[in-house]
Amino acid sequence: MNIPLNFKTLREANTKRLPLFKDKQGRICHMPDGSDWSDAQWLQALVGELGEYANLKKKVERGDLTFEDAKDDLARELADIVTYIDLLAFRLNIDLGEAVRQKFNEVSNRIGVSIKITYDGDIIE
Repeated sequence: MNIPLNFKTLREANTKRLPLFKDKQGRICHMPDGSDWSDAQWLQALVGELGEYANLKKKVERGDLTFEDAKDDLARELADIVTYIDLLAFRLNIDLGEAVRQKFNEVSNRIGVSIKITYDGDIIE
């Protein structure tokens, strides 16, 4: 059974794991608040993951891999992207879930669609 993941849980797990993260030599890499990297470095990490996804997708579109062969790797790259987006938002003191909810509702209003996300995470139409 899959339990749905929410932004709050991702943020909590990210901030707990951040000061425990080790590099390949086994050294602790990050301060608890992530301040050992600048916002630009967190963005670079995010862009790196986007590049890994794009490179894999290119190989699918070029015919080197089928989508089914690449699907699990594509999913992992998307997961890395979401993780780094949350870490960057953490460094900027942004509640990512609330920011996404507000932006989703803003776009719904702009395009004349009644589908909205409530503060509780429910979908209303």
